[in-house]
Amino acid sequence: MRERTAQSRKTVTIVFCDMVGSTALSERLDAEALRHLMLRYYALLSDCLERHGGTVEKYIGDAVMAVFGIPALREDDALRAARAALDILAAVETFAEGARGAHGVPVAVRIGIHTGEVVTSGAADAGHALVSGEVVNVAARLEQHAPTGQILIGADTHRLIAQVAETVPVPPLTVKGKRDPVPAWRLLAAGPLEHGASRGPGVALVDRHDELAQLTLAFARVRRDRACHLVTLYGDPGVGKSRLARDFAAVAGDDGATVARTGCPPYGSEGSLAPLADLLRRLLGDAPAERLAELLGATGPDTAAATALARLAGTGRSGTSFDETCWALQRLCTALGGEHPLVLVIDDLQWAHEDLLAALDHIADWVQDAPVLLLGLARPELLEQRPSWGSGKLNATALVVPPLGGDDCRELVLRLSDRGRAGGDVLAHLAPPPLPGPAVDRLVSRSEGNPLFVEQIVEMVAEGADPDDVPLSVRAIIAARLDRLAPEERAVLEHAAVIGGEFTADDLAALAGPGARGAGPIVRDLARRRLLEPAGPGPAGEPRWRPAGQLIRDEVYTGMSKLLRAQGHERFAAHVERRGPDDHHTIGTHLEHASRLRAELDPGDPEVARTAESAAAHLGRAGTEALAHGDINWAGGLLRRALALTGDLPAALAVRTSLAEARLAAGHAEEAVAELRALLVEAERAGDGRTAARVRLQLGYLEPGTEGFGALLDAARAAVPVFTEADDALGLARAFLAMGQERQSRSRHREAAAHLERALRESVRAGAELERAGILGALAVSLWLGPEPVESALDSCRAFRGDHLAGRLVGRATVGCPMAVLLAMRGESDEARGLLDDALRTLTDLGHHFAVPAVTLFRAGVEELAGRWDEAERLLREAADGMERLGDPQLHATAVRDLARVLLARGAPADAVRALLDVLEHDGVTVMPAAACEVYGMRARLAAAGGDAAAADAHLTTALGAAAQTDSPACRATAELDRAHCALLLARRPEAGLAAREAERHFTAKGHLVGARRARALRDGLR
Repeated sequence: MRERTAQSRKTVTIVFCDMVGSTALSERLDAEALRHLMLRYYALLSDCLERHGGTVEKYIGDAVMAVFGIPALREDDALRAARAALDILAAVETFAEGARGAHGVPVAVRIGIHTGEVVTSGAADAGHALVSGEVVNVAARLEQHAPTGQILIGADTHRLIAQVAETVPVPPLTVKGKRDPVPAWRLLAAGPLEHGASRGPGVALVDRHDELAQLTLAFARVRRDRACHLVTLYGDPGVGKSRLARDFAAVAGDDGATVARTGCPPYGSEGSLAPLADLLRRLLGDAPAERLAELLGATGPDTAAATALARLAGTGRSGTSFDETCWALQRLCTALGGEHPLVLVIDDLQWAHEDLLAALDHIADWVQDAPVLLLGLARPELLEQRPSWGSGKLNATALVVPPLGGDDCRELVLRLSDRGRAGGDVLAHLAPPPLPGPAVDRLVSRSEGNPLFVEQIVEMVAEGADPDDVPLSVRAIIAARLDRLAPEERAVLEHAAVIGGEFTADDLAALAGPGARGAGPIVRDLARRRLLEPAGPGPAGEPRWRPAGQLIRDEVYTGMSKLLRAQGHERFAAHVERRGPDDHHTIGTHLEHASRLRAELDPGDPEVARTAESAAAHLGRAGTEALAHGDINWAGGLLRRALALTGDLPAALAVRTSLAEARLAAGHAEEAVAELRALLVEAERAGDGRTAARVRLQLGYLEPGTEGFGALLDAARAAVPVFTEADDALGLARAFLAMGQERQSRSRHREAAAHLERALRESVRAGAELERAGILGALAVSLWLGPEPVESALDSCRAFRGDHLAGRLVGRATVGCPMAVLLAMRGESDEARGLLDDALRTLTDLGHHFAVPAVTLFRAGVEELAGRWDEAERLLREAADGMERLGDPQLHATAVRDLARVLLARGAPADAVRALLDVLEHDGVTVMPAAACEVYGMRARLAAAGGDAAAADAHLTTALGAAAQTDSPACRATAELDRAHCALLLARRPEAGLAAREAERHFTAKGHLVGARRARALRDGLR
């Protein structure tokens, strides 16, 4: 997939150094003398830059540009650049004195340093890479604004070196080509990169109880056996090796041990044994010769050992052979161990010279009869450089310091935050406010268990950054680790980063292309080095892997050129499409990434539009499928992404329609209806019959007009041939559902069931889970309100939930609501409430906010049947408000109608009930027989209560006539109960008894025990 000479992206540090006054210099010197002077000048600069690890990219006249981070990134590139720049100033000062003496000419320089992302190309491994990017321009502008003899550094460079450098801020610079002023600092001094032994105390150790116990046990054995033991602590940078060693050293020191600590610098050492020289100075104090004589004696062979060690402590070199030096070190450790147990801690062994490792090996092998513990701290790459380290010894132990667990990470975040607010320790300057819980969780996840990363992210957040950002210092550590990989190893990680999640060997092969070697051994080696990790077996039992952390994945991904990423995404999308079955979300997501990356490179590239169109098609399919399965929130996100890619393509109409339906289901009715109206006009103009038919069905339900669902029925009948011709099973399911809903609005529930069963078959064929759930819910409503007895209706609902809806949460919820009212009709209110609680929880969790007020409406029905009138009223008012807010006129009318019924039953003032009935008549709901039965039945009772017998009789005639048009026993029984109440109010007791008996008969036929009991109570009260 990539060649090592291909373009890549890196965060590097650029140094620009320019000679001041070179024009005047050329005027005063002979051309040959000038050339000789400039060659010495260039050599001087190159030596300073390269000694610190920089690569001189080019000379521009008398200016030099160098890059730190090419060919290989190092975590301390910014610090190396700073130290190199300071060395240049010092070297040029000496050079200038010579030039002034020889030629009488002044020589001075100014320097700019900036850190940022570049694109590299060319033979990077040969050190001839070309870099380009904004960071180069900014570094040049910093150099141009630097006063003579000074160094200006940019913000990111300052952020990386601030802890070990002395800087002074300067006023922000207004530079050519930059809209905003550029922050800058003057660099005065820079120390070496700190190793663990020299870092401050930091925050207290979190967890690590097991590792500390193992070190303490090793020390106890050393004391008991009077022997030397080598312990190596392995762990990734920042994982807490140094903190652990510091705490152990404190324990050993309290237990009487002599403890000395040092570390190995990454470069620039004053000799291969310089860390041992540092240990000697710490152990021997201000008078090393005298102390050595005391320990080793002043005569005999030990005199030579003392002399060599004194020289090593003073100059870093022993002045004798390596073997003799090792023997002298062994003798000294034995002597010191004879006084007190000796603990020597050497940090960053991965940077140790081979001679230092050999010297430690010698000490471990030959110190006898003295308690000495050698504790080495190293990154895992030590074993890559020296696989045999510590092996073959009975007195050597290797311990691994793993990342912190989530709870321990959280504790560390809180400690850091508390310490900063207390103002008394290493992070006191932060003084951050307490982090909110979600921010802590994101920070814990982002740090991936690395304490150093936690500290640096907390510091970054305290300065106002987003917890999802990654500090440059953290990125530098990860990038340096990745840059040490071989090209084939980096390629595997790049393939994994493009895939983004779990992958198999076949996935890697698809990205590598034909002829590539199998990646299995490389994958296993990367997993051993904790860059990849097992993810469990795939569907066929094949091994699956994933990146070992999001930070690693992100750093690998951003290190790839955008073109390389785009090509990788396209290859993986094609691979997923080939292997089937269609995974539209994965295919669409990768094509979406590819399209955007190509657009960033060249918006005019024809591949951009082609890839975007394909991505939109797959994301649109994925969104439509998610909507059909009832995953509303997920569907909305996918459809919005698809729409962003479609532009003015014809496919945009279908995507917009699905998105409007998702918005409707999510509870954004007003917005959705406005979009549907606009879509209808556009679809008709474009001649898109299927989309137009689909939109008319939605609007026919949401905006029924004065004639009820007549328009919905017309839309459904017109849609059937359109959907049939297109073999659109989903469209047919919706059309037959609309027909069923129209019959339900007429309270003809057996006729409705016939249409709904056809709709159910089409929804199953389409795999449309949301429609299937809605259709089964509608069938359950007809079982509830229609002539089917309660017992058999409940059996049918249970069958729906078992046969059709096993594991389908939305469908079980929609059927559960009318099922709950059926249970309440039998007086089983507790079980009914449980069903509704489950339904509400399911619909809320899945984002079906449009359906939540409907559940409230069903809950009110259950409470009304249970005789809890106060609770029923409260719930009905809540449901009515919710339906009005969501724009569902049908269910809003139902809630208002039921509220009027509850108020009437509770004896509320007639005007309150009448006001609700006026609203219903004004909205035209009385064209529906069941609504007319309810409205005019209640008007009759109000008239009878007012003594207006004629009006009461007229309203009753209308109500009874409307009920007769339905097949609903409950509707007919309610009309008879209203007649009984009117007759009772008008002193027509015989008629009241007959009406109550008729109501009881209808309720009993339905199996509505609560209704029958109320009718019977009314009848019995007349005796």
